[in-house]
Amino acid sequence: MALAPRRTFWLALCWLGATQSLSWAIAVVRVGVWPGNVAALAGFLLVTFVALLGVARPELAGGPEDRTPIWWAAVVAAALGTVGLLL
Repeated sequence: MALAPRRTFWLALCWLGATQSLSWAIAVVRVGVWPGNVAALAGFLLVTFVALLGVARPELAGGPEDRTPIWWAAVVAAALGTVGLLL
């Protein structure tokens, strides 16, 4: 059973937010607290939180109904964010 495109969209954004939050949290630990890295961490934590709401209630959050270019952009961003974290 495949996930609906709307839920997959939010799940991809949630994954992107989570991987980038982890990446910026590592940066904060390694480099220390700087306004730029703390702002990036806070921003990606916000993306993760909003996307979690979208995963939980996609009918209220909206999102693409089909696999549109916006949907593909979210999926590609999540994949690139994962690769970026691994490198």
